[in-house]
Amino acid sequence: MLALVGVTAMWLGLTAAALSYVRGSLRPALVASGVARRGPGGHGHDHGAPRSGWLLALPVLVLLLVTPPALGSFAATRQAGSAAAAAGDPGGVFPPLPEPVGGAVPLPVSEFVTRALYDKDRTLAGSRVRLLGFAAPAEDGGYLLTRFNLFCCAADGQAYQLKVRGDGARRQPDQWLVVEGRWRPQRVYSGIAPSGVLPVLVADSVTPVQRPADPYEHNLYGL
Repeated sequence: MLALVGVTAMWLGLTAAALSYVRGSLRPALVASGVARRGPGGHGHDHGAPRSGWLLALPVLVLLLVTPPALGSFAATRQAGSAAAAAGDPGGVFPPLPEPVGGAVPLPVSEFVTRALYDKDRTLAGSRVRLLGFAAPAEDGGYLLTRFNLFCCAADGQAYQLKVRGDGARRQPDQWLVVEGRWRPQRVYSGIAPSGVLPVLVADSVTPVQRPADPYEHNLYGL
């Protein structure tokens, strides 16, 4: 049993499969825990164990045979309101935007959402940005560009979302997209933004892409 768990932990730590569940910096810890579980131990003899104990191996076998997907649109719709709104004003002054690359400023979705809701200097105004995320269904029939931000693992993942306007194509749930466009200026909040308030990005370019190796964001705007 311990050997099976150890092999599973090592497999996760040595492959990109772990990125569906934990941040990349924890992969060495998974490998180390797998080695420790596979190491020698015990009293040197077998006391035996109930056969029902082997049922504990079933979750591990499911993980190996049917790898669960990363958090997606279904999980995002189960979270109430915007993660940035729930967290409230992060405080302080936002740094200047990065320099444009290829005609647009590349930003994490969580940073765009947080700046849009709380940046009193409105540094997004007039800037063309580039965001990478997946589509989640919106109540008005469009879609919300979404990305989960992890502090440690999928259990603490928070969904950051924004409305996309100007894209006439029908996007499927969990379809990954690179969206370029400009923020539609809105009210900037102090304290906590009302639940359900989402920024709007007016798109001028939307490109379907493959899911990135790491589907999550890990940055200070998600803490």
